[in-house]
Parts: sequence; structure tokens; C-alpha cells
Amino acid sequence: MVLDEKRRNPWQDAAGLKVLDAKTGNLLTIGQALLRYVDYILSSLIFCLGYIWVGFDKKKQGWHDKMAKTVVVREAR
Repeated sequence: MVLDEKRRNPWQDAAGLKVLDAKTGNLLTIGQALLRYVDYILSSLIFCLGYIWVGFDKKKQGWHDKMAKTVVVREAR
């Protein structure tokens, strides 16, 4: 996990995405970033259902986003 000052990884940066606190809309905290990273493992354990969930969720959140209380949004360029 490599995060820049905006708490995103290089892939999110290249895609113009950012991860925000779902409640406040602010940048996620270091604690949320770490929890989200650990939750990636849980999201992938059962046939990657945690990632597939994004396609069926109203807010397009994976399990790792729901557990860390985060949302991924496209950054205005």
C-alpha cells in the first residue's frame, strides 16, 4: 500500500479517483486507510465477493469501503 498526501495509491491517481470519508466527505484518516487495506483481504476471501459487491451496491462500495466507511469518487480535473 503506497499512499500519497491525498491518501491514494498510484492506480487511483492514474484513474483520477480519490477515497473519501463517507460521512464527512473529507480525506480518510490514516486509521481508515489502514482498515481499508486490511479489509481488502476480507473482500477477496470468498470468491472476491467483496469486490463484486460494488456492481450491486447503490453507493458502489465494496466490502472494504463499507467496513472503513469510505467512498471512492472521480476527481474533477
